[in-house]
Amino acid sequence: MRVTSIQPSSIQLNNTSTEDEAIKSLIEPYKSVLDNEMNEVLINSTAEAVKGQPESTLGNLIADITLWESNNILKKKNLPLADICMLNNGGLRTSLPEGKIIVGKIFELMPFENEIVVLTLSGEKALGLLNYIARSNGQPLAGATLVIKDEKPENILIGGQAFDTTKTYRVITSDYLAGGGDKMRFFSQPISYQLLNVKLRDAIINYMRAENKKGNTLNPKTDGRIKSN
Repeated sequence: MRVTSIQPSSIQLNNTSTEDEAIKSLIEPYKSVLDNEMNEVLINSTAEAVKGQPESTLGNLIADITLWESNNILKKKNLPLADICMLNNGGLRTSLPEGKIIVGKIFELMPFENEIVVLTLSGEKALGLLNYIARSNGQPLAGATLVIKDEKPENILIGGQAFDTTKTYRVITSDYLAGGGDKMRFFSQPISYQLLNVKLRDAIINYMRAENKKGNTLNPKTDGRIKSN
């Protein structure tokens, strides 16, 4: 078989074709619903929340919210409450603005499907966690305070009490970090592991929505929970 001639022709592709208009009509109702959901105002913030080290307005805010919401869930299940929450700076993907915070902004902040996990750690494993925070010059943390000196944690308080390696501690984190993400190997082989079946993102959204209904605002701030000498 031989090609004896070629006849050029053109097909115009544009947004006004019948097929494109049909697809657009099909998608539009879903797009409108999604746009409305993403633009819902969850709460107002008195200040911008941004990342930083050794602590930050954003890290403190998200860690505090996660610990609060997780303990509310544990309370409803009649389970022991968590002592601390530790997340990672890399997991916070954007800052939060002063003023209105919409649902879409929380999806930007937490674009991953990470779920909340409660780990019970031995005192030695918990010390590994605190050493990691010190070596990395701070991570989002709630429920504890410490001073970083020469990349080591000092003056450690958990819930206002001196840290004790003979005790066990309940830690809130994400399933990604609990699985060793960001080289957090101290989370391996915990005394217990419990998945709360709640996404981090959803916990944040639920908290903001509930606080807004109470007439409250967000007040991002640093408070000296992690100091670096």
